[in-house]
Amino acid sequence: MKTRQHRAQILSLESGDSTEWRSFIEKNAILLRSFILHFPTPIDADLQELCCSFGLLYTIGTLPSKPKLESIQALDSILGKQEKQAAQQPSKQACTLIHKVRSGEEITLEDNAVILGDIAHGAHIYAKHSLVVFGDCAGVLRVDGEFFILRNLTSGHIVFCDSILPEPIVAKINASNHLKIIIKNSDTIAVQEII
Repeated sequence: MKTRQHRAQILSLESGDSTEWRSFIEKNAILLRSFILHFPTPIDADLQELCCSFGLLYTIGTLPSKPKLESIQALDSILGKQEKQAAQQPSKQACTLIHKVRSGEEITLEDNAVILGDIAHGAHIYAKHSLVVFGDCAGVLRVDGEFFILRNLTSGHIVFCDSILPEPIVAKINASNHLKIIIKNSDTIAVQEII
């Protein structure tokens, strides 16, 4: 079974009579195809046939416009319980997912992050935790986490745990097209290829 979700806009015809509604529908039938028409009172058969002839969807009756006060209070109590339960559970570290970073973008990442595409020349990334880059990196990168993973480095300006990567490390990163994990152990920066 396949399902597909659609968003529908409802155009509510609040006042008027059948003749006004008929002329409005005939005049704007093409535009009304993207709406569901809502009639507050029952309509005659001619108006129903007119809607069907133009392929328009419609509904008759009242639409709930505002939630009742009791349901809002019940929702508040449920949300309060959920917040208490969330506070009691150990926190999970979040992960930010970014598709690609364009030139001129400056992004500060508060949690672990994964960048699926390339980091363009002129982009600046500051990651306070670990970072994984599946594309090539041509921008400026600063990582303060335990590690970062990337494929190729075409810029040469990466700051990892407050130290700029030296040329031999950059050459090691660019030696192959495989992903590499870069880890800092005290003063030593290690590069390991991920196969």
